[in-house]
Amino acid sequence: MTTKVIYFTVGERGERAEFNDDSPADDVKDTFRAAAEAGPNDILKLYNAKGNIVNISPKLDPNPPDQPYKLEVVATQCTGNIGTHLGFDIDGLESRLQHLEKKMMLDGGETPSVVYDVRNKVEQFREKLENVEHLSWLGLFKDISSGTSLDPFWNRQNTHRKSAEHNRRVFEKYLKITNIQVTDEVKMYLRKPTFDNWQWEDAEMLVLLQQMYIDLDFTTKFNIELPVLQEFLYEVYKNYNQIPFHNFRHCFCVSQMMYGLAWLVNMTEQLGHVDVLIMLTSAICHDLDHPGYNNAYQVNARTELALRYNDISPPEN
Repeated sequence: MTTKVIYFTVGERGERAEFNDDSPADDVKDTFRAAAEAGPNDILKLYNAKGNIVNISPKLDPNPPDQPYKLEVVATQCTGNIGTHLGFDIDGLESRLQHLEKKMMLDGGETPSVVYDVRNKVEQFREKLENVEHLSWLGLFKDISSGTSLDPFWNRQNTHRKSAEHNRRVFEKYLKITNIQVTDEVKMYLRKPTFDNWQWEDAEMLVLLQQMYIDLDFTTKFNIELPVLQEFLYEVYKNYNQIPFHNFRHCFCVSQMMYGLAWLVNMTEQLGHVDVLIMLTSAICHDLDHPGYNNAYQVNARTELALRYNDISPPEN
């Protein structure tokens, strides 16, 4: 059993933590949380001397006092008067409402029912602001209660991969139908913003993506061999996951719109073939391996992507 000493700073304050290699990970995190005087729902980030984020765990490398880690609380739970945090002066609103009630009673002798209605709405608004559970999706705090299993999504995402058998069948069908001539009617329809992607199967969409490269003359101008293009498109297809939105069909929709715009404004004449090739290929690849969870989830769940990119657009980065 080896004892290690970790030196770090919290703001301008120097701190020191000591624990064993076999210490429970939660105990180590609690040590750093206590040093930062952070609450149970606060999010901590630890940076090494190079400015890279590192995981708070028993595996932390020991460091000398002159090269301390830097500990930051990057997201805190909203406590106290939530209205103040969000810029609402609820107390002031209530004070003005009381003044209005008194004035009406002096002037008319009876408070109109509408004033009572307003008061009720103010009270409901206060209760809603002070109960922040409904705001957790905004990332105002991280609702991670003790005892909750946080089995990370990236350890489960293989369930969203397409099977090798499924990929093989699609690729075989793609190669089988790729030699079929795409009609002029379909080619013109493919250029329109009204194109209905729901009519087409995966293998057929691969053929249509291939047709985009051919009709924009990319295969000729850049000497792209058809088998190479087909292998590239198939690799793209394999690496889009079976998730509700950012899947291969979404890839095709974005690419088809990019392709349609290229024809609509004659992009190859305006920008040149290289730029349009880059734009179309970027559209095809833009959500490769998307895990299916948005930025808010990545940040709140403290996923590997969120840590790696410091909560800045994790899937996109």
